[in-house]
Amino acid sequence: MLSRVADSLYWLGRNVERAESVARILDVNYTRAMDLYSQRDGRSEALWRSVMQCAGFRSQYKTASNGKAASDVFGYCAFDESNSTSIVSAIRIARTNALSIRAELTTEVWEVVNVLYLYVLDQNLASVLREGPSRFLRRVRDTMQAFAGTSDATMTHGDGWSFLQVGRFLERAYMTARSLEAVDVEHEPWHESQRLLEMCHASVPFAQSSHRAPDARDALEFIVRSQDCPRSLRFCTREIDLAMHRISRSAEGTFANDAERRLGRLRAIFDYTPIDEILASGVPQFATQLVREYEALSSDVQAAYLPRLPVTA
Repeated sequence: MLSRVADSLYWLGRNVERAESVARILDVNYTRAMDLYSQRDGRSEALWRSVMQCAGFRSQYKTASNGKAASDVFGYCAFDESNSTSIVSAIRIARTNALSIRAELTTEVWEVVNVLYLYVLDQNLASVLREGPSRFLRRVRDTMQAFAGTSDATMTHGDGWSFLQVGRFLERAYMTARSLEAVDVEHEPWHESQRLLEMCHASVPFAQSSHRAPDARDALEFIVRSQDCPRSLRFCTREIDLAMHRISRSAEGTFANDAERRLGRLRAIFDYTPIDEILASGVPQFATQLVREYEALSSDVQAAYLPRLPVTA
């Protein structure tokens, strides 16, 4: 496969996943932030700081201490085109990459991306806030999830689809690690663990799998080590590793490049290390290390297969 095509598929997958993740994080937290603001105890500001950290945003909007500031932060995260990781920017980048490889995609996959792009272009911050952000955010979230199902059901599962999978699951693992880094579940009440589960789209699967009164440690273990939850770090890392081995044609358990070697080490941690040992140094420290590992993994993947820069406009 041409490096140019692989590059576009990889960044298409990453930006689709980013748009869905940011939409879900905002949807989970926006109403909570407004409710906390009414109590005027500073918790709304702390919540918005954690939201910005989860999504990886770095901007002038460091706090949100009043209703207007909250709407400004929401606008920055959702609609600000100068923010390269906002929802609008992620969808625009995804669509630009899809357009550049239109012949490699099925009609159904292209339509999912293009229809959402046209819908988002027709929205603005004032109208979304007036109608309530949840409607807009859930449209983005549901469409991006439809992209995953449509691509799986209609694309040939060859190298192109595998590069799409690498991008999707790498971005998902990265966002999950950032959420672990930002939300203090060790020292806060259970509602913070519940918020983390919801941001990772794992609340219902966790409830279905739990056979006792849940606690923060159970929630952490589920998000980190669940074999079956498609949002867990263990699941995502396994899917990236399988996709990379399909591309390189190397046998599972061996490695053909630095990305596969790093994935092998990460899989060993998630597969064999007890949760108490994983979290011995504290959740934030563990999560920060994972964020760095996934950033390094992204560099390894690009060095192995994608020498071009991603499309950003």
